[in-house]
Amino acid sequence: MNSIAKSGTPSEILEAALKKERAAYDFYAEVRDHAKVDMVKALAEQLCEEEHRHIRMIEKHILDLKLG
Repeated sequence: MNSIAKSGTPSEILEAALKKERAAYDFYAEVRDHAKVDMVKALAEQLCEEEHRHIRMIEKHILDLKLG
């Protein structure tokens, strides 16, 4: 666990999580876009969809936190 998760504010923790989820999405999208094997391409697409759901969920929590 890194130090932000230990001592960060809820907003800082959510922003850090969002950054990591976006990086994961970008990674899987890159794999998907360059994969030569259909199974790898399909798996990368599924993982992109999962990361996209995570991103939306975290963004909702960030908005909820801002709105109080």
